[in-house]
Amino acid sequence: KLEIKQQQVKKPQEKPVEKKKAEPQKIIEKPEKKEKQIIDRPSREIQEREEMEVPVSKKEVVITWEIIAWAAVVLTAVLLRFLDLGAKPLHHDESMHAFYSWKLFKGDGYSYNPMMHGPFLFHANALIYFLFGTSDYTCRIMPAIYGLLCVVILWWYKPYLGKLGAFFTALIIAISPGFVYQSRYIRNDIYIAGDTLMLLLGLLRYFDTRKPGWLFLAAIGLALSWATKEVTYITCFIFFTFLLGRWVWEYSLRNVPEKFEQEGNLYRTIQWWLGKGKRDFINAFLIFFFIHAFLYFGKEPGVSFFTNLKGVLAGYIDAITYWLGQHGVERGSQPMYFYALLIPYYELLSVVFMLIASVYYLIKPEKRTFFNVFCIYWWFMAMIIYSWAGERMPWLMLHPLLPMTLLAGKFFAELVERVDWGWKRTTGIATFILLAMLSFHGAVNVSFYGYGADPKESLVYVQTSSDVLIVNEKIKKFAMAMKTQKWDSESFRKFNMYDMEIVCEDYCTWPFAWYLRDFNKIAYQPKNIPEYEKGKPIILSGIEEANRGHDQRVYDLLKDDYYFERYKLREWWAPDEGKFWS
Repeated sequence: KLEIKQQQVKKPQEKPVEKKKAEPQKIIEKPEKKEKQIIDRPSREIQEREEMEVPVSKKEVVITWEIIAWAAVVLTAVLLRFLDLGAKPLHHDESMHAFYSWKLFKGDGYSYNPMMHGPFLFHANALIYFLFGTSDYTCRIMPAIYGLLCVVILWWYKPYLGKLGAFFTALIIAISPGFVYQSRYIRNDIYIAGDTLMLLLGLLRYFDTRKPGWLFLAAIGLALSWATKEVTYITCFIFFTFLLGRWVWEYSLRNVPEKFEQEGNLYRTIQWWLGKGKRDFINAFLIFFFIHAFLYFGKEPGVSFFTNLKGVLAGYIDAITYWLGQHGVERGSQPMYFYALLIPYYELLSVVFMLIASVYYLIKPEKRTFFNVFCIYWWFMAMIIYSWAGERMPWLMLHPLLPMTLLAGKFFAELVERVDWGWKRTTGIATFILLAMLSFHGAVNVSFYGYGADPKESLVYVQTSSDVLIVNEKIKKFAMAMKTQKWDSESFRKFNMYDMEIVCEDYCTWPFAWYLRDFNKIAYQPKNIPEYEKGKPIILSGIEEANRGHDQRVYDLLKDDYYFERYKLREWWAPDEGKFWS
């Protein structure tokens, strides 16, 4: 730059001074612009992203049709996730998560157990209990919030999905039967979906802008995901292997300047980390570790945070060793093609447009962008890994489904914009509308009808029967009736209905440990009722299917002293692929 400037100054001043001053500025601007382009990867896509980053203060607040459409989608998502959230009785695993969150809230401590996955769920639920109290509704608030987050966060994906693509992807997730059902359900997988979207958004935006805030968002998403469930190892494997392969490919383009300028963004980011951006990487790591340590520290009763280190290493070691050991157990015993049947069964909208998008983006060279190829790789690898893993459960379908929805929404938006596609465009729009209606119907059906406990629904697994709610109310009324029988005033005042003695057999522990949490004297017995428990006011016993001859033995033991009523404990759906073919 200096050499060019000196040569320009030495030229005879044949032109006006103003002109002479303008020329060096013009010459200087070109290399600076070129240098900026090399760093920021010039493309129409990047220019659009820069335009979207204009500070809000420089924009007028205008209510556009885009904002109105997004508001309608968000409102739909809110209603489907928060409406009548406490009506469905808690599933077996839900009751465990709700109960141990309540124990943490009460001050009884927390200790990491890989069988129940990471600590984030319990801490988040304890916070909700602190703010809103404990109930079947409040224990599901945080999953519903995360389900809403999966919709709202897509607003910031517009640089990669496009304006229409982000909107249609948000719509697909808002009415997805799988996403709606898991958003109304205290399990870890909806948290993983939201955290993964945070992680991916942070990485993509940091690759493009080098702004540390985006890298910090990625660190937060990864830390929360790691503290939520061990499937984060699978997510990290998929992300790492793709990024490694991409880096090798970009490294090979260094001698092709034009191509490298367009496609070398990841390589330049790594070089940035090794140089001036080292502080960004270190700060992001510290954020990750602080969140991880905060959540994994063992919290014994009466022990403050950051004083018991036993949970920190367990979050890395016990997590992977326990679940690798479960691979051979194959709980649930579903076939390897379980997700290949389950996902299209509920998510035909995502699957149809995802498959078309995958083929279209691969055969069109100009469509093989970083984002498109990554999403294709993501869903393909997720399907393989989760189908191979021994434990195949309905809630795990969210992990391969997430990248499918991203591809489906983006491709449909491109289809809508391609007016020149004629009848293909018309057919695609009609198909999308039809499948969207089916998706909405499926979401409402599986989440609201039959208290969300219909065993005919393939997403429902080991779901508690609504009879449990009846039993819970009867026990409380019985305890209150015992109090009303205290004729003496002093005895009446001193009698605490929650001190009534209850015997709960092992098989009934969940969900009754949650529903009877306020009772102080509950004996949780193994699979048979001991004779010395006779005389307690309430005995919960069951069931024949778990122990042949059990019911007759209990009946013979208690028939002379007790009145019995029989209820259904679970709407047990045993996986049966024959349902899909019949």
